[in-house]
Amino acid sequence: MPRLFICILTIISLLNPLRAQSLARPAPTLITASDLFNIKQIESPALSPDGRWVAYIVRSIEPLPESKDDGAYRTQLWLAAVDGTSQPRPLTFGSATHAQLTWSPQGNQLAFVRSVEKEKPQIYLLSLAGGEAQPLTKIPTGAGNPQWSPDGTRILFTSTLSYAQLRAAREKAGLASAPAWSNEKPARAPNDTANWALKASSSHKSSPSNAAPSTIGEKATPLPLAQPDGSPSETREWLAQNEAEANPRVTDRLNFLAEGDLATEPNFNQFYVIAAQAGAEPTTISTGFANLSRAAWLADGKYLVCTGRSNLTEHPDRSRLTNLYRVELATGLIEKLQGELGCNYGTPTVSPNGQWIAFTVTTDGEFGFEQPMVAVIPSGGGRARILTAQLDRPANNLQWAKDSSMIYFTAASHGHIPLHHVTILSGAIKTLTTQAEWGINDFSVSPNGLVQIITHPGNPWEMYTSALDGQNVRPLTTHNSSWLQHRKLSTYEPHRFINQAGLAIDYWTIKPTDFNPQKKYPLLVEIHGGPSAMWGPGEASTWHEMQFFAARGYSIVFSNPRGSGGSGRDFQRANFRDWGAGPAADVLTAANFAAQDPSVDRTRQVVTGGSYGGYLTAWIVGHDHRFKAAIAARGVYDLVTFFGEGNAWSLLPQYFGGYPWEKDVRQILERESPQTYVENIKTPLLIKHADTDFRTGVIQSQMFYKSLKQMGRPVEYVRYPRATHELSRSGEPKQRLDRLVRFEEFFRRYIGEN
Repeated sequence: MPRLFICILTIISLLNPLRAQSLARPAPTLITASDLFNIKQIESPALSPDGRWVAYIVRSIEPLPESKDDGAYRTQLWLAAVDGTSQPRPLTFGSATHAQLTWSPQGNQLAFVRSVEKEKPQIYLLSLAGGEAQPLTKIPTGAGNPQWSPDGTRILFTSTLSYAQLRAAREKAGLASAPAWSNEKPARAPNDTANWALKASSSHKSSPSNAAPSTIGEKATPLPLAQPDGSPSETREWLAQNEAEANPRVTDRLNFLAEGDLATEPNFNQFYVIAAQAGAEPTTISTGFANLSRAAWLADGKYLVCTGRSNLTEHPDRSRLTNLYRVELATGLIEKLQGELGCNYGTPTVSPNGQWIAFTVTTDGEFGFEQPMVAVIPSGGGRARILTAQLDRPANNLQWAKDSSMIYFTAASHGHIPLHHVTILSGAIKTLTTQAEWGINDFSVSPNGLVQIITHPGNPWEMYTSALDGQNVRPLTTHNSSWLQHRKLSTYEPHRFINQAGLAIDYWTIKPTDFNPQKKYPLLVEIHGGPSAMWGPGEASTWHEMQFFAARGYSIVFSNPRGSGGSGRDFQRANFRDWGAGPAADVLTAANFAAQDPSVDRTRQVVTGGSYGGYLTAWIVGHDHRFKAAIAARGVYDLVTFFGEGNAWSLLPQYFGGYPWEKDVRQILERESPQTYVENIKTPLLIKHADTDFRTGVIQSQMFYKSLKQMGRPVEYVRYPRATHELSRSGEPKQRLDRLVRFEEFFRRYIGEN
């Protein structure tokens, strides 16, 4: 047999297995709505002190056995070897929720928070030597935010107490049981009735071990007489007893709306310290009604640094600015560490050598637009130095280099979220993320390198490892890439134009996943919320929605109009007293450019947005009639009403310079409200809202819908029970799925199939 023929046969025999393997591998499929249940959200990476291991959290939606199209959230702790020598593995199992993990300084234990349904969250310890996680706390009010002491022997944690619980604790300890500030109850004195709320809750509960000191299970004390037809004091006690049973709910607060319910009384953070060993009892740090937060240990283990209201004698709903405080553990003595007029301070973090405190700061008052800057102060106090004033981007997630020479941080910019570091001595800033489409959701620093949780158009969440300078990036996990390798995805194309105000507007287009240049496709205009949010290829929360609509055959365009974050102070302030016309012009200009693509069918354009994007969608269809259909989700439609029914009401003084009772401001609010132009709306409109969305409020959506319905316009109203403003990001899985499919079905009614 000729040698050439033998060689050909050999090559064919070698290729046959490869060909068979290629034929056996299924072709990639398009993203579906149900792929929502495949997405794994990776959170809270924490490198061990030696940098060899990274612990992190994986949030997933696990299918329910009784329903093929519903699921339940699960969060588990995972552990990965940074050098990749072993596969990442879960450390926890089951239906409990896990969060807020942190390594002991010795690197042999993890502290984390575990929540079991219908029980308060508690802190657990997990030894890396093996064995089950063990509970450290059994606090009736719950425990969170564990922080190891510098020597690793104790853990600082926080519990949230109601007014009644804090009052009872201080009464038992013989301390002042009323705050320094007025509770603003007209013509009434603080604590002028019995503590009925605590009595009602403790009358049928025993005192558990490891209880937060003096919060429950106290020795019974005689109760005053309470009756409806008694003396003034007796009727007050009877009314107070009813209020304690939340029947009725009474409030004297300004900020009485939470995200999904009323918050008739303020809650208070209380700090505790506990030895990091089983059976230990916590010690209270008596800071009273100061309601401090973001606590971190100072190096001596005797003091904490934290943030708190700039005026501790003012009602917490009235005090919007913050200071840095130092707290003595032994006495609870609070000392102002840093607090300049008009400044807001956040996220203090202590350097590994104990000499510095890094924090974020803005200096332009409570309603300003300045970008949070990185600053440092000596841990013993002194003059603060701002390090990133020239960056003009919002610094976030500050972490120290292990040699205390620099601070790592992220700062959203032009559609992506790069990682930076700044040197504390020179103030030199270096950008470590060079990939224009990457968003760094979180990261952790060790002496030897970094781990980063990254979003990009090809993957919503994955963890990568790199050198300390951000180079030599490689994937460490495959939580999403494992299933995405079988999916076909679309890419993002960046664009920019200069608007009539001279501002550079970034926008992106996405072609249909199965793009055919011979076909025409409908154009979907997507609008973000905020108004100071920022979208781009590095944004994780919209990843699935964008890829789903591209898979369904839409050309997509989205932009960051004036007022968006990630482009600096002046850009973010550019929609002051101009929520409608200016930003709408930017959105529509981007849509005009996108519609010039030969593959776009200009007669089939649709638009949607949520929150402020819902507002802007409603504004646009009240002024422009190009769209075949529109969907306004969880929006603001009447700014005057928004002041009363939304817990985000402070956007009014920030963006419009005042309040609805001020005549000149009211005129602006009415001019800028989509409800004012409801008669102009002819576009078929789906209005979506959640039953307990107290961020924007519900009444405006009802009024907007009813107005259109009364006029006989093509409008549909969708309400989701139990849901809040966060439905699209963290709502019930089936409701999130329904939302996405319902949106696409509504558009199809008016644009037809491709």
